[in-house]
Amino acid sequence: AAIMFFNTRSAILQTISAVNFLNWGFNNPIKAGKAFANQGQYWKDFMTLMNSDFLRDRRDGLRININESEIADLAKTSKNKAKAVLSYIMEKGYLPTQYADSFAIALGGATFYRNRIIDLMENEGMTETEAKAKAMTEFREISEESQQSSRPDRISQQQSSDIGRLILMFANTPMQYARLQKRAFQDLAAGRGDSKTNVSKIIYYGFVQNMLFNGLQNALFKIAADEDQTFENNSKAVNRTFNGMLDGLLRGIGIGGAAVSVGKNFL
Repeated sequence: AAIMFFNTRSAILQTISAVNFLNWGFNNPIKAGKAFANQGQYWKDFMTLMNSDFLRDRRDGLRININESEIADLAKTSKNKAKAVLSYIMEKGYLPTQYADSFAIALGGATFYRNRIIDLMENEGMTETEAKAKAMTEFREISEESQQSSRPDRISQQQSSDIGRLILMFANTPMQYARLQKRAFQDLAAGRGDSKTNVSKIIYYGFVQNMLFNGLQNALFKIAADEDQTFENNSKAVNRTFNGMLDGLLRGIGIGGAAVSVGKNFL
């Protein structure tokens, strides 16, 4: 609660995940740009996704990451009424992060959703109703794969173990990104799928998304701390960014990587 309550920094950082819905096919940057240019349709699709059962569940069900879900569920099912009140207060405090999470998913997902509907109707002969249902299912799968998820099938055995709950807390997203990269490496080696897509996933989740997140995190930290723009302070921020990137990659590997990260930071 002390870490996450009204954490506007976390809320702002959620929004970079809007890029996760781009691909090299029906929602490539050019087609996504065309869908965005049709502002009337774009914002209708945005609101469709924002009000979908999936995103409403992520907000109201507190399905942003494992820790928040477990804390709230524990308090709600407890006979201790003080814990129940604390649960209610914490849910309200998580609202900025919850809504920024939904905003980012709907912002990036709106072009994916519209372009997938068009693709299914033109290339697979589906009716609009069928295409909308399939596009919504695929949109949800991508969201669950690339965003923080508390779904049991998105959590590894290490994470669910007693020691994993302690050591790997808040490592849900890095571990999901590590799995995406691992799968892309395996597909590339086995010649499965589109090589351009697999290479893009490795570069994006291993470097680009990692650098964006840590760079913005340190920029927001500097603003909050009101640091002077001296060479020394800027060098420290750059070092913090690259160190954070390396920590993210190591923690994504699991308990072994987390141990190496701790040893590195200690030294």
